[in-house]
Amino acid sequence: MPSEPEEPLDVLLVEDNDGDAQLIRHHLRVDTSSVFQPPNLTHVESLPAAVDRLAASTYDLVLLDLGLADSQGIETLERLTERIEADDDLAPLPVVVLTGLSDDETALQAIQAGAQDYLLKNNLDGALLERAIRYAMERHRQERRLKRQNERLERFASIVSHDLRNPLNVAQGRLSHEMGRREGTDVSTEHVAEAVDAIDRMEELVDDLLTLARDGRTVDEFETIDLASHLRSAWENVAAPASELHVDVSGTAAADPGRLTQLFENLFRNSVEHSSTGSRTESDGVTITVGRVGDGLYVADDGPGIPEDERDDVFEAGYSTNADGTGFGLEIVREIADAHGWTVGVTESAAGGARFEITGMGLDGE
Repeated sequence: MPSEPEEPLDVLLVEDNDGDAQLIRHHLRVDTSSVFQPPNLTHVESLPAAVDRLAASTYDLVLLDLGLADSQGIETLERLTERIEADDDLAPLPVVVLTGLSDDETALQAIQAGAQDYLLKNNLDGALLERAIRYAMERHRQERRLKRQNERLERFASIVSHDLRNPLNVAQGRLSHEMGRREGTDVSTEHVAEAVDAIDRMEELVDDLLTLARDGRTVDEFETIDLASHLRSAWENVAAPASELHVDVSGTAAADPGRLTQLFENLFRNSVEHSSTGSRTESDGVTITVGRVGDGLYVADDGPGIPEDERDDVFEAGYSTNADGTGFGLEIVREIADAHGWTVGVTESAAGGARFEITGMGLDGE
């Protein structure tokens, strides 16, 4: 049974060469498949005219020539996307870039600046235009769906944070008051102390759940981070006076700084909190080493390590060999790595402890 024809899209073509514009119009009318309805094409020749049309009418997609008389190169795309993002009624609007120049660097910059695709005008035909428009619209739909999911998740996280923290704070305040009232008397404070510990654990769970909800989202904005200083800064946030950190890695990484700190802190705390084995206790400390592995890094310790048959489970929610742990620390590590497009795994360190390897980071420097 043949597919039903699709509804035509409303497309804005920004192209100052009338011959190229006519050719694009021809390709879209004549050289596409039977199920692709030629779009309703509006043609303008300048960036200001495009902005005016976007303000006056609704479009599904923009075909943008980077070589306009009033704007050249990536600046053309940046100016248009800046205008789109400033208007809630427009954003996000998919943009497919057109150019007469074959330049891989410009193509990469265009995609990084928000373009859905990058097409050479010299190679254009109906099939290529149709495919680019179809893919751009589908990616656009998926991005909007993901954005809505993230917005709902953020609202849920905020509600959980507020509605759980308030009663916990009240209960903790009352219990602390009761502890103070019983000090210096013969009345036992054991049960009250246990209740305080339980509330502290619930607060840790809330913190970890919120981190999972927020830090698992795809990273959109990267910063160049000096690894050595960032590692040492994260270590300062870990309460481990008996333990040591050795940093044997340098260079920079492109990452979200806050989430990278969280990743390092969780790996460090995991080593410290799971350092007990046999006659060895957490107070004896652990030595943690961070070094280079391929285009990423490893975090290794000299603790008891992780049994081989359990290594596939360590990143799952609730996994912990520490009775006081929430079981979310390493899952948060995996979520943050995934959000950056990295891969995290675990093996045995040279000292017989745990060694976590994060690859795909594209590290700069040695």
